[in-house]
Amino acid sequence: MSSRWSRMTPLTGVVFVVILVVGQVLLGNEPGSSASAAKVVAFYSAHRGGIRASSYLTGLSLVFGLFFYGYLRDHIRRFERSTHLAAIAFGGAVLFAVGGALGAGTQLALADTPRSLSPAAAQALNLLQQDVTVFAIAGGVAGLLIASGLAIVRGRQLPTLVGWLGLVLGVVSLAPVRNVGAPLAGVWTLVVSILLWVRTGRLASESASGAGDTVASTAGRERV
Repeated sequence: MSSRWSRMTPLTGVVFVVILVVGQVLLGNEPGSSASAAKVVAFYSAHRGGIRASSYLTGLSLVFGLFFYGYLRDHIRRFERSTHLAAIAFGGAVLFAVGGALGAGTQLALADTPRSLSPAAAQALNLLQQDVTVFAIAGGVAGLLIASGLAIVRGRQLPTLVGWLGLVLGVVSLAPVRNVGAPLAGVWTLVVSILLWVRTGRLASESASGAGDTVASTAGRERV
C-alpha cells in the first residue's frame, strides 16, 4: 500500500488542477470589481447553487494541491540539493492556497444569502473577492514557480526545459494582469505532475528489476 501511494502521489497535482478548473467553470462570469450592488446581488442570487459547488471544489482542490506541492518540496530538497529553494517553493504554494481559500470564502459568503445583504455589503464583499486575493495568488505563484524552476535547472533531475518554463511563467505571473497567476501555475503543475509520475514509475521498475537480479544471482550461487 505504501509503495502504491508513493507511486500515485505525483498525480495529486493533476487532480488539483482538474478540480480547480471544474470549480472555475461552475463559477461562471462573475461581476467585476466596479459592478453595481444590484448586479452583484442579481448574479449571486441566480447562481447560488453553482457558486456553492464552485467554492467547495476550490477548497477540495487546495487539499490535493498541498499534497502535491509537499511532494514537490521533498523532491527538490532530496534530488535537486536545494533545501532553501524547496522552502521558498512550498511557502509560495501555501500563499497561493491562502489566496484561493480567501476567494472561495468570499464567493460563498456572497452566495449564501445574497438578498439579505445591504448594497454596501454586497459591493464590499465583491470587491474583496476581486481584489484582495490578487497579490496573495500572484506572489505565491511567483515564489512557487521561480524557486522550483531554479532548483530544476540546477539539479537537472527533471528536464531543464521544465525548469526554464517555471522561471518564465513565474516572472509573467507578476505582470499587472488580473487572475493570470493561477492558470500559469495550473499549466506548469500539470506538466510537472505527469513527469514526476513517470519518473517515479521508472524508478520503481528499475528498483524491482534490480531486486529481481539480486535474488536470481543469490539463488545461482547457492545452487553452485
